Amino acid sequence: MLTMLLQRKKGIEAKAAIPSPLRFDPHGRTGGFLLSGEMTFGTSGLAIREAASIIDAAYTPLQFDLSGITRADSAGVGLLIEWQRLAARARCELRYTNMPKTLESIMRVTGVFGMLPVD
Repeated sequence: MLTMLLQRKKGIEAKAAIPSPLRFDPHGRTGGFLLSGEMTFGTSGLAIREAASIIDAAYTPLQFDLSGITRADSAGVGLLIEWQRLAARARCELRYTNMPKTLESIMRVTGVFGMLPVD
């Protein structure tokens, strides 16, 4: 009985450790997207593919509102940089708004804050 309870508890903890996927929801003006969820190593692969499809299909300047980000690490900064690279390749303007303090701090420490279009 105790073993079953421990296994069940471990299963719950394992599920809780899965990162919240990063979502891109159309928001506000044309080309605006509200990002919500986590910008971490665990979500970065899917987030690159999702943003790439949005950027490739864009016909207006894009704006990614980061106010819905619940957690971010250095991979989140890597995402912002990669998305800018994808946007430049697609000749698409991309701006970031409502930068979470966590991401801003990492960007300042790493020296990339002034390199990205942040409102």
